[in-house]
Amino acid sequence: MRWGESPFGPQLRKMNDNPRKILVIGTGRSGTNHFARVCNGLGMEVGHEEMKPDGISSWCLVSDLSWSPYGPARSELDLSEFATGHQLRHPVKTIPSLMTMNKSSWRFISEDASGRVPASWWRRAPFRAKAMWHWLDWNQRAEQMADMHWTLKSASGMGPTLAAQLNRPALESAWADGWAASDRPTNDANSRISGWNRLWTTSPPVAVRRWLHAKGRIAATEEALHKADAALAKDVLQYWETFDSKWGSGAE
Repeated sequence: MRWGESPFGPQLRKMNDNPRKILVIGTGRSGTNHFARVCNGLGMEVGHEEMKPDGISSWCLVSDLSWSPYGPARSELDLSEFATGHQLRHPVKTIPSLMTMNKSSWRFISEDASGRVPASWWRRAPFRAKAMWHWLDWNQRAEQMADMHWTLKSASGMGPTLAAQLNRPALESAWADGWAASDRPTNDANSRISGWNRLWTTSPPVAVRRWLHAKGRIAATEEALHKADAALAKDVLQYWETFDSKWGSGAE
């Protein structure tokens, strides 16, 4: 059976009366693409960084800026139509990946940060420290915006909550199996260097960082966070521990 031909699709469409759209937010590289794929495999039409009939999953929609590098800006949405979910991935895994995002993404992040972080710190901070600040700031804001919260590790257990929030009863029993059926990310570090054509569609510095990340040469450890900025690392890890104890189901 090909992806998108899930037997749950007809069941979901038949049982839904006036379902709500879903809006999934978090930082980039936190699994928002994977979440959209699971929804689509279960018969919903949810876009990744683009609006589809049943909703959208996009890291960009935390920002209040009037523009977005991918898909609609938050101000373009009627938020009353959506149930909003916040997906959080472990910072040790996410932050090195954020360091490989392209110039358009980081220009958006930098403009959004303007006014909330001292410009002098932003200019001098190591790139990893900027990614740490972004991860913490973005997720703190996303948590306040969301109706539902989960970690990437606990996402498979969200069926009952999604069923209730979206008025899609079939999700209660179908979600866990749908998540398990799509347990392979399509946008990981190795996929971003899968061919020279894809690798060099971005700037040389980003291409180099992506290659280093895929080869495990950008450290993904708590020690690396502390080395970049010890005080910020403490805040980042504390936020993760607090969120995970409240909404998650253990470390990834």
